[in-house]
Amino acid sequence: MIRSFRTCWLCPAVAIAGFLIRTQCASAASQQHLDGGWSFRAVSANWHPEADAWHSAVVPGAVQTDLLRAGLIPDPFFGDNEKKVQWVGTTDWEYVTSFHVDAAAMEDRHAELLFQGLDTFADVFLNGQPVLHADNMFRSWPVDVSGHLRPDNELRIVFHSPITTVAATASGLPYIIPGTGYEPLDRNKGIYPTSQFVRKAGYSFGWDWGPRLVTEGIWRPITLMTWSGVRVVALHLQQLSVNPDRAIVEGTFDVDSDVNCSATLAFALLDPRGHQLPPQRVRVHLDRGGNHFVRQMRVERPQLWWPNGYGPQSLYTLRATLGLDGKVLATQTLQTGLRSLELRREADSVGKSFTFVVNGVPVFAKGADFVPLDSFPANVTPVRRLNILTAARDANMNMLRVWGGGYYEPDDFYEDADRLGLMIWHDFMFGGSMIPDDPHYADNVRAEAVEQVTRLSDHPSMALWCGNNEVETAWESWGDRIAFKKTLSADQQQQVWQNYLLIFHDVLKSAVAQYGNGVPYWPSSPSADFEAKAGDVRNGDVHSWNVWSGGAPYRSYGDTTPRFLSEFGFQSLPERSTLRSVLGDDESLTSPLMLNHERFLHGFDRMQQYLEDAFRPAKDFDSMIYLSQLEQAEAIRYAVETMRSRRPRNMGTLFWQLDDCWPVASWSSLDYFGHPKALQFFARRFYAPLLIVASQPDPSRAALEWFVVSDQQAKVNGAHLTIRVINFQGEVLHRQTIPLDVTPLTSTLAGRLDLENLTGFDPKQVVLSLVLSDAGGATLATQTAYLATAKQLSLPDSGLEATLALAPGGSGYVIHLRTRNLARAVAISFDSLDASADVTLSDNFIDILPGEPATVAVRSSLPLSKLKAAMHVRSLEDSTR
Repeated sequence: MIRSFRTCWLCPAVAIAGFLIRTQCASAASQQHLDGGWSFRAVSANWHPEADAWHSAVVPGAVQTDLLRAGLIPDPFFGDNEKKVQWVGTTDWEYVTSFHVDAAAMEDRHAELLFQGLDTFADVFLNGQPVLHADNMFRSWPVDVSGHLRPDNELRIVFHSPITTVAATASGLPYIIPGTGYEPLDRNKGIYPTSQFVRKAGYSFGWDWGPRLVTEGIWRPITLMTWSGVRVVALHLQQLSVNPDRAIVEGTFDVDSDVNCSATLAFALLDPRGHQLPPQRVRVHLDRGGNHFVRQMRVERPQLWWPNGYGPQSLYTLRATLGLDGKVLATQTLQTGLRSLELRREADSVGKSFTFVVNGVPVFAKGADFVPLDSFPANVTPVRRLNILTAARDANMNMLRVWGGGYYEPDDFYEDADRLGLMIWHDFMFGGSMIPDDPHYADNVRAEAVEQVTRLSDHPSMALWCGNNEVETAWESWGDRIAFKKTLSADQQQQVWQNYLLIFHDVLKSAVAQYGNGVPYWPSSPSADFEAKAGDVRNGDVHSWNVWSGGAPYRSYGDTTPRFLSEFGFQSLPERSTLRSVLGDDESLTSPLMLNHERFLHGFDRMQQYLEDAFRPAKDFDSMIYLSQLEQAEAIRYAVETMRSRRPRNMGTLFWQLDDCWPVASWSSLDYFGHPKALQFFARRFYAPLLIVASQPDPSRAALEWFVVSDQQAKVNGAHLTIRVINFQGEVLHRQTIPLDVTPLTSTLAGRLDLENLTGFDPKQVVLSLVLSDAGGATLATQTAYLATAKQLSLPDSGLEATLALAPGGSGYVIHLRTRNLARAVAISFDSLDASADVTLSDNFIDILPGEPATVAVRSSLPLSKLKAAMHVRSLEDSTR
């Protein structure tokens, strides 16, 4: 379907034979979305007998999704079908559609085709004439087609395989810089890594959590725009100075005009409640071509935008209007928040701080790393993106790191982040590969950076632009890079490093400085901004992978205190329904199908290593899924709580990773279908604004310290912390209460308990309950802690009972949980349902103390009877042998 929109303005002047004539002339603009009527075929395919015939296509999309829809390939996610569709990425593909331009649009003086996303090497033909060669997935491509349109038109796009295109280039190079590490290299067979040579999402070439599905196609919309008179190009709001007393901002309005004329420009700013501040009007002159208008505004006592947990996400609306005699020539609106932002790096006794400061307040960054939500970007709907971001907000996160091996998200992602208070640490799209020695590549990156930084510059959620993911540390430390450097001469090594500096210390840094609206730039993650080796715990940010990748126990997270922990992770299995969607009933961790959905080298061996150390053997496969998620959650909880207790030396934790791009065993806290693992529920607790941390400073001694951590800006006076030592049958063996005032934005050592001085209990049979209450007795925070490992605990039969019923008032459902003895890590599941079933729990994986029942709210469109039949409740005690 071709969707068409048309607006009309009045323009006050036309130029004839060089003279300005004061008259009124009709002026108009129309827009057509060219998203319908597409067909596709392989340009030359020997892989499938029907691939070179024409088939219908869905735009935006990818060739794999079109082939799947046509029945020409199996589902790439299921089993090991991924291996059967590798030919798709080595084939050239052709897409074609026809579209009609109505008479009114044909009369417009200007016409432009805007290709918002072509993946990746593409030649575009309009009515048989070449109009564009594209070579960057991350750029949009405007093409002036004025004078080339007909009432009936044909648009054809030929996509060239990035694999074969790059191979033709790489074959003549003296050396091949390393790629992501997930791509083959065999010069004798003409096989070369691709990702480092092409501006395309790196994860599509495979990663240790994602499949190798090298996409091609029209991945974002195509629009035809025709216009006469005046058209809007851009509206931005530069934040020159913002504090609680006043904000000095500068509105910039860019328009194109094909006439010389005078007009009135009005800038109006609406506050978050919709009240309009006094507008500013000025007489301006429009020149033929581009026009740039600037107007400075002052806002007294601005309503500031805050990250989640620190204050409201107040948003202002800027409206710019060009008009004459009461008629609107052009208008545009922009919604943004007012806030000051600083990445504070101050020398101290340890090294150099790494702290995000918003509106003058140092913010402990709490969040996760975000990867693309699907191997096929066009499959992701705005609702799906919003659900994932909302889940992050609901888990008390205030920052997400958009990882550099994916792609720049569409506008609604950042708009949602603005509304939800999620700061965005944004990698540029470089994920582990060094940079080719190619001036055109550098120019291509420069154009990409200017476009993306400009596009996102008005979002208050934008907190950092980071040059790349792990390119610097890879060059310094990774084994394959060290081996590669040994094959190079000294001059060649220097040239490779200079190519790196050109992009990450010049091109990207300059783009952010010029167009980034004050958002700071950081060259790599991890990095120390060239002041020390990347990953120095005293300076900059750190990726910590001794745990999991190195096999170290998770308590080794506490051995160091990096200034900012931007990546660390621990794997688990997704829930059973997610595995069933791609594996059927396969339960074997050694089967080829299961192994195809675990991409970390020896991943299941590592998982079992940790499970054997932590727990008794799992009773069955479902219990193993449960235990893997519990161990993942405990590991990340320990890391986060330890870092938060060491505030301000550490000022941020972003765990790897929030989400998945396909159903897989990975480090995610939300699986491909958005199902929360244990880690997601734990995150809501360990990222809470008020947190109690129970720490065992010396594992060889039975002693505990507890910290009270506050991310709140207000002091809590007259609070008290109650510590109880309770045996598994509910008997309180020790109790003490500590009065304290909770200081804002700090971690405070609140007390210590030397258990060696206590008698009458076995550490393997007790749990510590810690409750922080305010002066009126209201609970502010809770925590449970154990004095022995899960494997050592002598857990009795809990006598756990669970009852699912309608919630009072008939709004949703509620599960009542009660227990005779301690029930540790009680988990509720509905795994017999389809993976897409809509069931949401308010909490899960919770400890239930004897005599202290719990309730869990359930939201679902399914009937009560179906939920009852599908519900399963387990705890640690009944999941192991």
